[in-house]
Amino acid sequence: MKYYIVTSDVFNTLNKENIQFMLRSIDKSKNIVVTSDTIDSVLHSFTKASELSSYTFDNNSEWVGDGTGVTTDEINTVEYVSELDD
Repeated sequence: MKYYIVTSDVFNTLNKENIQFMLRSIDKSKNIVVTSDTIDSVLHSFTKASELSSYTFDNNSEWVGDGTGVTTDEINTVEYVSELDD
């Protein structure tokens, strides 16, 4: 899997069937995306889920807003993401 942060505009062009995990930023301008696809136009890319998790803990006001972040376990969870249909 590949771990990215992309703009909402880029997210809207992605193949949703290949997305394992997605989380919108609080202001809905960015998305964390875990996908099997390679994305060229990204804000940030990470080689491991743990690096992405650390980023969210360091920048928590952007992603969760409660002083925490997104855990590696949450990122690695394969589950249907209802917001993909929005």
